[in-house]
Amino acid sequence: MHRRLGLVLAFLVLAFARPSEAAKPEDVFKGKIIITKNRLPMKFSSQGAFVSALQKGRIDKIWPSEEKGDTGKWNLEYIAFFAQPLDDSEIQVKFYDITAGAKKFVAGDPQMTRERGSRIFGASIELAKPEFDVRKHYMMTIESRGRTMATTTFWLLGKGESHSGKVEFSDSEAKAK
Repeated sequence: MHRRLGLVLAFLVLAFARPSEAAKPEDVFKGKIIITKNRLPMKFSSQGAFVSALQKGRIDKIWPSEEKGDTGKWNLEYIAFFAQPLDDSEIQVKFYDITAGAKKFVAGDPQMTRERGSRIFGASIELAKPEFDVRKHYMMTIESRGRTMATTTFWLLGKGESHSGKVEFSDSEAKAK
């Protein structure tokens, strides 16, 4: 009798069990900003495909924009995921230089969201000299009403200033010594 009841219960559990859904990207990446090398498609076949594309496309070292032939500009494609729905239509995107270990504010920019209550925000932004520089480590935050909602860190790479190692003095400087 117990065995039959156990089999019936097991059958009922299997018959009425729903296939487990893939975790929502908002939950997988909550509180994080994901920087990608290229812009992602607008739609994915499933939430799992979206999570997989983010994991594969995620970068933390950004090289200058090649098509512009400029070594002083970097394009960032990013998607931010929030633990809680946004209760505002404006967010603050802020950048800090953390190369030396201390957090030094570099730049900030207000951004308008498409809708209140969203847990995802995606955009692209161009960073440029003189505020941003090569071989520097940065922290990017997204804030709403003074609270940090998502963060990431990244390095800006590229060619730095080149020095020949040759020092030249004017005649007056050479005579003064």
